[in-house]
Amino acid sequence: MSPLGETVYSFRMLASPERRRQHQPWVDDVLHRLKDLRLHPLRAVIPPTGYVPDFLTPAPTGTPSSIEDELEAVRATRPAHFVDEVAWLVGDTGTPAAWRREAAPLHQRMLDQPEKALRQITQLLRTYWKVALEPYWQRLHGGLASDIRSRMRVMQSSGAASVFSTLNERIGWHDDRLTVRSSYAFEETLGGQGIVLVPSVFCGPEVLTMLPPLQPMVVYPRPGVVDLWRHHGEERPSPLKALLGGVRAEVLEALVTPASTGDLAVRIAVTPGAISQHISVLRSCDLITSHRSGQRVIHSLTETGEALVRGAGRSVGRVV
Repeated sequence: MSPLGETVYSFRMLASPERRRQHQPWVDDVLHRLKDLRLHPLRAVIPPTGYVPDFLTPAPTGTPSSIEDELEAVRATRPAHFVDEVAWLVGDTGTPAAWRREAAPLHQRMLDQPEKALRQITQLLRTYWKVALEPYWQRLHGGLASDIRSRMRVMQSSGAASVFSTLNERIGWHDDRLTVRSSYAFEETLGGQGIVLVPSVFCGPEVLTMLPPLQPMVVYPRPGVVDLWRHHGEERPSPLKALLGGVRAEVLEALVTPASTGDLAVRIAVTPGAISQHISVLRSCDLITSHRSGQRVIHSLTETGEALVRGAGRSVGRVV
């Protein structure tokens, strides 16, 4: 998953009243916070439709990246690469004509001073992230991680073809050929490069692609996005707490994002020793699993634990 990708896709989504509807609780929260920010250079490189420059959304790697790691990658974009992609953007007729006219002066300044533009764009992405995404990232991260885990289980049980064929209605897989329905026409032979699959809360309904010579990537809408915002801002009783007790319920709910014992102790405000005791009980019930990563032990939900947390959330919805 990519924090920066979600930053870019959410900014793009805000420009479309139609696409904003399924995110309305989040939109209502953030729009008033954004109204005093001068984000025009971002609007000039993130159009409401059409091509989004690839330097803004580098393909995530197998190692979890922070937003700062990804912003540094943007900042380190070669000026010549930046100019090529902005020039491509300027000529893209898939973007609205009115948007191109409005952004034309900014585009020219970016082409004339690419290094200055990269510094400004990087800072504005950071500012937008802190206002619009960071306060909600734990919820977003949990939803994306859940989708990744479910795809991995399909991969393990049924193979890659089953994963590709169920990603999205715009994606097809037949005879080792992946097709993505798009307004652009490209055909590439990957030659063993592989494809990075990236779920997104905010990209829908589009499926986005990145092609060689960059790392091939397919960004697809995470199913059930509306459920992420259900009961947003409400104070609700936790059925898990009634079932398991307060700390164990908090541990399970926190582990929608894998975490170490120390991380959980800080987040839940109890001692690491107490967390270890609860972890031991939950692991013996096959609700969590643990593995060593360097000097730390990382805990995550099992399929059973994930189903329990997800089921508790649906139960709350029915009660309310």
